[in-house]
Formats: sequence, structure tokens, C-alpha cells
Amino acid sequence: MSSFKVFKYIRNAIQGFTLLAALSFAAPVLAANSATSVTKAKSPANPSATSPWGFGFNLETESNLMKEGTYERDAQTALETTMLYKFNKITTLKLSTAVYKQHTGTEEAGFDNSTAGLSFTTPVNTNLDWKNGVTAILPTNRKIQDESSLQGTAVLSSALAYKNLFWGSSALTGISAARNFHEYNMTAEGVYNVRNTGTLTLGYTLPLFSNFALDTLFKYTQAWLYNDDTRSKFVFSAELSYEFAPNFAVYVGTSNEGSALKPNGVDSNIELFNDTSSVIKAGINLNI
Repeated sequence: MSSFKVFKYIRNAIQGFTLLAALSFAAPVLAANSATSVTKAKSPANPSATSPWGFGFNLETESNLMKEGTYERDAQTALETTMLYKFNKITTLKLSTAVYKQHTGTEEAGFDNSTAGLSFTTPVNTNLDWKNGVTAILPTNRKIQDESSLQGTAVLSSALAYKNLFWGSSALTGISAARNFHEYNMTAEGVYNVRNTGTLTLGYTLPLFSNFALDTLFKYTQAWLYNDDTRSKFVFSAELSYEFAPNFAVYVGTSNEGSALKPNGVDSNIELFNDTSSVIKAGINLNI
């Protein structure tokens, strides 16, 4: 794909994001909603030193690289809202939900799945934290619920957060295990639902010049279906952000996800960028 076409999609995404950002701040009713499975959660709000409460708002628009008007074209915008309450230095409650709007196909709109979780942060030393958590995913996405009969998901996670690495960078390594609960073992299309998943997460943030930063994230998930078959999936994302203020930033980036193995079940299908499956995105992130 030519650099001109990539630039055109980035430009269109930024234009859509700018318009919807203006609309979201003009409509406070949307500020009560947030994201999970249709959208990709951003960094949560950080409670201030004077208050245990924290609130985060993330508005993101994204599109794949398919031509406008084609069946393969996929574009959407989502607004995520996150609330944190810090009980003490270790324990934090996080609630998150989102609304989304598809700009292609049926152009549907609705709530994404919501989350409620507790996290426990234990400082190992000045540059290393050990983070553990338990999270419940609530089936507030009606479309996913109708298609898969999802009743909810329980997640256990553990991660190491490294701070103050070279050039002021930071990193995250983590693992998680999830158990899905469905009313039926099969979807409405006759495919077996996913029962259990295990995920490996690797993240890295590199501060750049003049308030710019580069964030990268890689996830590898192994899934077990109700008929005991297995599936594997990868997610990769890279974002360039600019911080106007300590709690206010904008970003542009790309992400790619799909099966970790090719159809032969042996060769790797992991790609950082793909003309068909990758998406271009732009967003704005505010924490208060």
C-alpha cells in the first residue's frame, strides 16, 4: 500500500476523531459510559494525592485500510469511561464501561461489555511493582450476548511493572487467566464458544522529545473451546502520543490482531502490520 493511501486513512481518522471529540464534550450524558471488548481500554485514571477518586475518559476512532464503500470496510468510534477508587496504597477498585458507534455496515450503536475489578499493587522496590487483580466482565454488549449467550467472565491477572528503565522508559510483563460463562456451549451460528483463556502481555513505553511518547503492546492468548479444541490469538498495537498536560493527551497509532497460526496450524501468522487486518486509530485521553 502506498504511503499516500496510508496518509489518507490517518487523515480521515483524525478528522472523525476531532468531530466526535467536540460532540462528546458538548454532550455530558455520554460521560457515564466506557469500554471493554469492542474497544481497547486505555490507561486508567490515577487518583490524586488529595482524593481517593479518579475518573478517565477516552474517545477513540479507528478504521481498517479497506476502501470506503466496500464490504470489508470497518470503522467505528467509542467513548470509554473509567472510575477508580483507591482504598489504600495497595487496593484499588476500577469500574469501566463504553458506548460505541459503527460507521460501516449496519452502523449500529450500543454499549460494550463493562468491567468491575479490584487490583492490588505491591512495591517490590523503587523501580518495580507487583500488580495482581480480579476482574468481572459484565455482558452489557447486547449484540455479543445475543450471538454467544455470554453471561459473564471472571479474570485473574498478575503483572510486573518496571519503572525508570533506560531513557526513562517503563515496561510491563503479565499473565492472566479467564473463565467465560455461557448459557449455551455454541453460538447462534453453530460454533463452539470459548470457555477458558490464558494470556501473556508485554508492554513498553518510551518517552520521546517534547512530551511525545511511544507505547507498544503485545498480547498472546491461548483459548480452549467447550469441545476442548484450542485456538490462539495475537494483538499488537503501537501508539504515538502527545501530552498537553499531565492528565490530557492525544494519540495516533495502529493495531493488528488475528489468529496466531496460519490455517495449517503450524506456521506463525503473527504480523505487526497487515494491509487487510490492521487498523489506523486516533484518540484523546483525559484523566481527572
